Amino acid sequence: MKATVVTNPKRQIGRIDPLIYGQFMSRRRWVADEGLHDPSHPAAGPDGLRRDVVDAVKQTAPTIVRWPGGCTATSYEWTDGIGPAGQRPRVVDAHFGYAVGNGFGTAEFVAYCRGIGAEPQINLTTGTGSLREALAWLEYVNLDTGTKWAELRKAHGHATPFGVKYWQIGNEEWGPWEIGHTTAADYGARAREWARALKKLDPGIKVLALGGGHLSDMLDWTSTVVAEAGEHIDYVTQHRYWEFNSAAGEDNYDRIVSVGAIEEQLIRAVAGVIDLAAYRHGLKTAPRIAYTEWNCADISHRAMSPNWRPTTSQYRLVDALACAGFINAMQRQCNVVTLANFAQTLNVVGMLVVTPTAVLRESVFWALAMQRRHSGDVAIDAWTDCDSYSVDTGRGEALTPPYLDVSATLDTASGRQVVSIVNTHRSEPIETTLVLGSGSRAMVHTLSHDDPLARNTFESPDAISPRTSSAECHEGSVTLSLPPHSYTIVEVQA
Repeated sequence: MKATVVTNPKRQIGRIDPLIYGQFMSRRRWVADEGLHDPSHPAAGPDGLRRDVVDAVKQTAPTIVRWPGGCTATSYEWTDGIGPAGQRPRVVDAHFGYAVGNGFGTAEFVAYCRGIGAEPQINLTTGTGSLREALAWLEYVNLDTGTKWAELRKAHGHATPFGVKYWQIGNEEWGPWEIGHTTAADYGARAREWARALKKLDPGIKVLALGGGHLSDMLDWTSTVVAEAGEHIDYVTQHRYWEFNSAAGEDNYDRIVSVGAIEEQLIRAVAGVIDLAAYRHGLKTAPRIAYTEWNCADISHRAMSPNWRPTTSQYRLVDALACAGFINAMQRQCNVVTLANFAQTLNVVGMLVVTPTAVLRESVFWALAMQRRHSGDVAIDAWTDCDSYSVDTGRGEALTPPYLDVSATLDTASGRQVVSIVNTHRSEPIETTLVLGSGSRAMVHTLSHDDPLARNTFESPDAISPRTSSAECHEGSVTLSLPPHSYTIVEVQA
């Protein structure tokens, strides 16, 4: 099979907000608590963070990190996580029902983010919490007003405000499992009041409100929230998990590798609903889309206990292809999707498996790292001529995407073009000619394996990891054979 991809750096789609390369890390056990933060571990630094975990995270260079949840955020008492660590209580998480520590609190979270070069993103407690408590947390974190909570922060040894810019109101209140479950109208009214009060206290913050999660009412929920709160919010969130059960014996390969193409349709639909609601209600600026949780995971491995801790790989190569395809889609839709958090950083559907003795980088880890390391800052047009296939979207309709899922970007500082390509074909390599218009040599980074269901393991931790090679360009073009079920990034300097 042959294909052609033609890029045009003069046809720019838009600037890619670096905040789409973010991560989510909940406070739950084995993630922040006793995962990243484990003061008694031999690899822990003075801050209680495991250096082997921090070093691994730095390889993916997340731009923003969301915390403390997730479902666990709906009942989080932020005051339990401030002050001297030895005086903080161990409490029962109201959502999951098990005990969790508070050694990793607000100050530790912000310090972790600053240490890895990421923006902190705090998820406010809406299930058991009140607006008064949210305002107190914001004052403690960001203000220098000589008032109660700002002075308490100083008393805890933090004279300078933390300066957290991103604040999310709620988690999944559209879901019946959530503490604080409610209707779109009720949530929208609450988000309006909270956002207005929060921005009055600190006008410099950005506020994220919830878009819908269920596909059945996602658009209606989102429209209602924008109508109610759009004037005061900056982002409408989406949560999307593409979950597949390999143990069920279903052949779902095509659905998995099509995640980027399928989700791009939904991005367009959600963006259209947001723009329509913004127009109807006279908003000067429409909120942008933030995927504050997203992932593609094989759920067959997952134990039912919420206190479960992984001891082996959770991801296959095919899951990494899905993640790469979704990042491609976000780059192509950069004018509407401007923030995203991969869920999660470690252990619970994490890109890292962290045990007491080792850190395993999953296949999806490398998809995230490759995109973050190599992508340009501007999305550009890429025309793809390639055979296509038919796939069921799961919404009662068929989609016919090309076998190559392509996103092209430009590094405006250097003129370097970057083409991100997922070969979704299960069994065939695709001879692909990239017509770039300039450049003499291409650097080629490839993530592949003979078996699309292969995993990294502690015994073979690098079975799925990127390989770098080079190729000569001829008159601004380069031809490559892209392996079946593979992910490739091609970089060409102008």
